[in-house]
Amino acid sequence: MYIKDLLDKYTGDFAKLVTALSVDSQDRDVETYRKEYNGEHDILDRPVKVVGTGRAKKNVPQAKEVIRYQKKIVQMAVAFLFGDPAKLILSNEGDKFQEAFDLLKDVWVGNKLDYFNRKLARKLFVETKVAELWYVVVDEDKAKHIKVSLLSDENGDGIYPHFNENGDMDAFTRRYSITELDGKDYEHVDIYMADKIIYAVKRQEWITEEKENLYGKIPVVYYEQAEPEWTGVQSEIDRSEMLISKFADTNDYFGAPTIKLKGKLVNPPEKGEVGRMLRFSPEISSDGKVSYGDATYLTWEHAPESIKLEFEILKDIIYSMTSTPDLSFNNVKGLTKTSGEALKFLFMDSILKAMDKEEIFGEGLTRRVNLLKAILSVTSVKDKDSLQELDISVKFGKVLPQDVTETIKALSMARGGEPLMSEKSAVRQNPYVDNSEEEIENLEGERGKVNKLGESFEV
Repeated sequence: MYIKDLLDKYTGDFAKLVTALSVDSQDRDVETYRKEYNGEHDILDRPVKVVGTGRAKKNVPQAKEVIRYQKKIVQMAVAFLFGDPAKLILSNEGDKFQEAFDLLKDVWVGNKLDYFNRKLARKLFVETKVAELWYVVVDEDKAKHIKVSLLSDENGDGIYPHFNENGDMDAFTRRYSITELDGKDYEHVDIYMADKIIYAVKRQEWITEEKENLYGKIPVVYYEQAEPEWTGVQSEIDRSEMLISKFADTNDYFGAPTIKLKGKLVNPPEKGEVGRMLRFSPEISSDGKVSYGDATYLTWEHAPESIKLEFEILKDIIYSMTSTPDLSFNNVKGLTKTSGEALKFLFMDSILKAMDKEEIFGEGLTRRVNLLKAILSVTSVKDKDSLQELDISVKFGKVLPQDVTETIKALSMARGGEPLMSEKSAVRQNPYVDNSEEEIENLEGERGKVNKLGESFEV
């Protein structure tokens, strides 16, 4: 159903409209996801152990070891996706397009979007749905500043996209509460559409206000995935925590050395005594035989190996099933310097996972660029046609180190030592150059000065 049909259907009954729009297509339990990520695990509900009966009855606390695999899994997923920030690539040539592109990059840098992208991804990988809301702030000098807010359940936002029959988002609803001057919390609802925005607050009844959407686009970019990053291994995480907790209990009972004594001990050792010696007094049995005592340590030899084996297997399952590299010290201490291609194969599973996430974020960042172009066309006094005609693509970075020298050498050998690219192409791909066109002009200017200097020395 289209949003226009819903507006017509519930004309005069805003409460029913809000209910109709506040529908989640997925059966999510965001609160549980957040608890698992923040370390509120089932192992913390482990009851105390009751020992003895009657007056000797006592409660013994049991170990509750929390292993926050969820945080590690999300951290590595964010690092492989946005550890090297995504870059905007301009395809248009010409000063007017470069000037318009610089306007958009100023908004990107001003809102620190390289860091914002990581926060966005982290929230998405935990809560499974987030959104970014764009708006314009006018300061005292009448200057217009384009800002962005991250909408998520943890931030107090209920977010609900509405898709029409063609699968396009034609409305976005945000529900939240604000504490006003009277100290009371009031529910607010914002409904964003391409042509207008409805702002509503519930006091005795719903009070609504409509405003025209000057940008012609819904000022929201919505992201979602089916489940949090660790869903497929939650049972293994629970088992690992129970395993290590029971092992901790066992260590409490049997970890310290235990001495088994036979006979009557004369001189029990003191704490910290050096060169300890145990002496037992002789005992005479009924048949006249003399016997002396003995002391041995009770040792626990084989039981921990099976626990260690199971824990290692569980850890391997958790890391492999979530495509998370285990970069603990014990795993990397034996590695020597490895080439770029070898590193790619070593981390191929995580790279493929990041490429899979690019399907979500590639679409989202492209929509963000188009939205910024629309907003800048309204707020900027620059050439609006140039903004709309900008051809910008998004290139995701690669967190692994790139062995560029190795690649260039191979290509150069294949070409017999001939040049591989033009000077302009080399400058445009130089990561240390911010404005490639300006750098090309500077190089041509410097070359001209060198030529003139050479001509002045001709005889």
